[in-house]
Amino acid sequence: MRLAFASLMAAASLAPLAMAQTQPETPAAPAPAAPAAAAPQPAQPAPATPQTAPTTPQAAPTTPSTAAPAAAPPPPTVPGNQPPGATPPAPPAPAEAAPAAPPAPPTDPAAIAALKVLEDVCIPAATAGDKDLGKYARNDKFKKSGDNWVLKGPNFQFTLLPPGSNPNDCQVQIVHAVNIDEPAKDLVTALHNWAVFSHDWTLASNYKHTEDGSEYIVRSWEHSANGRNEAMVLTTTRKADNSPETRSGDTSTLIYSNHPAS
Repeated sequence: MRLAFASLMAAASLAPLAMAQTQPETPAAPAPAAPAAAAPQPAQPAPATPQTAPTTPQAAPTTPSTAAPAAAPPPPTVPGNQPPGATPPAPPAPAEAAPAAPPAPPTDPAAIAALKVLEDVCIPAATAGDKDLGKYARNDKFKKSGDNWVLKGPNFQFTLLPPGSNPNDCQVQIVHAVNIDEPAKDLVTALHNWAVFSHDWTLASNYKHTEDGSEYIVRSWEHSANGRNEAMVLTTTRKADNSPETRSGDTSTLIYSNHPAS
């Protein structure tokens, strides 16, 4: 009995094992698929390193240029940065003023004739001490009238007076147009420009005075060179009331002298 019971217990314990071995095997569930790999993302650029802004802003060029930029000029030299022993540069010379334009030549007929008589008759005759004024006067169309030589123009008359005892003086009496406010203005201007601007003479006097019922307006010029003293005097004579002496015009006397320097 005990042996039969033990055999039954052994068979009962082996039955489940036999069932398990005779039942069909259930296929194993497939392993879950691995998730698909994520699509590659584009590489992100590395963040740029921030640049330090320039301390001094540069102006935008107004016109594009293809030429290479010119080298900066050297800094100016100032006394503060002179090397030891160096001589500081001299200051720039001041600009010279432009020379004044020469005066315009005279246009008045009497003034033009006065300069011609001065240069063609008086200067050569007085410089030479020649009393024969005729040989100079003829060349300037003077005509003999008694002891004098006379030249007539449209509004003037010149009379060469005899030199007298001093052949180094030349005297010319001039009757010319009247200028009430500025007596003999055209003659004075022409003679002054000739003397001062053209021949480096000096204005010596310019005055008027009244004497014996007449008014005298005097201008004179002087020049000394090469051992000679030259002088020229123009005297306009009027009545004491400032009216002309004659109806034909004002009267002036031109005297030119040329003497050896004492």
